Amino acid sequence: MDDVFKLKNKNPELVKVDVERVNPVPTPLQLRLLCNMTAEWYEDFRPFSSQEYQPVVADIPVAYASS
Repeated sequence: MDDVFKLKNKNPELVKVDVERVNPVPTPLQLRLLCNMTAEWYEDFRPFSSQEYQPVVADIPVAYASS
């Protein structure tokens, strides 16, 4: 979510969110809305680069990575 707020704070008119679908009850609240977000970002913006999005395991053995 940090990435979304960075974009919104920098240039809010370039961020657009549309609701694609509303799931009915008894769907859990966290799955109730399906949204589509589009944004134009500045040249040096790197999405998913914050600590929140880094892998839990940094080194994956080659045997697993190639299968």
